[in-house]
Amino acid sequence: MLVDDLFKSVYKKKQTDLILLDFSKAFDKVSHEKLALKLHDYGIRGPALKWVKEFLDNRHQSAIVNGSSSEPIPVSSGVPQGSMLGPLLFLIYVIDLPMNVKSKVRLFADDTALYLTISTSSQSEILQKDLDNLERWSHKWDMEFNPSKCQVIPITRSKNPIPTQYTLHNCILESVSSAKYLGVDISSDLSWDTHINRISKKLSRTHINFGACAEDPIRLDLS
Repeated sequence: MLVDDLFKSVYKKKQTDLILLDFSKAFDKVSHEKLALKLHDYGIRGPALKWVKEFLDNRHQSAIVNGSSSEPIPVSSGVPQGSMLGPLLFLIYVIDLPMNVKSKVRLFADDTALYLTISTSSQSEILQKDLDNLERWSHKWDMEFNPSKCQVIPITRSKNPIPTQYTLHNCILESVSSAKYLGVDISSDLSWDTHINRISKKLSRTHINFGACAEDPIRLDLS
């Protein structure tokens, strides 16, 4: 698991640069034609492939403004969100992403984490090359990363961390001390203070919304 790998690195007094990648309109970008090619390569052929194609084909979309609808246009990309098959088809579409990098990758639907243990500044170049490879991968498969929403977290408890700066689509990625991944706040020193504080505030707001008395607040033992 991601957090387990990060803790092992910290205990060894090493630094791991973690990059949280954000797909732009991820589910809507999946090319039906290229998805069919990947399914065929993965052994999904014959009636099964035909069924998936028919599931995706002949879909149209239109816009409604002030009660007036535009002419429907065919949809040639995207997997239906809200369906049980949609997330699976998306995962199949991006499952080859880790094969294009030397760093470790964790995929969960459209949430992608890329990370590598950094011992010297030159090793950060490996991570940068992986980002370059992912950029080429995204062009090849009609996907797109949103660099303004991608974040870099240098995971270390060293007082002198190795300075890092990474780019994607010619944009410098934001370096942060903590960020949320799959509902968990990951901080650069792997303390849980940020996560606990956020959950505590959320619980407090929920308590207030339910009309709790001021004399009976939520008490959390965080010791």
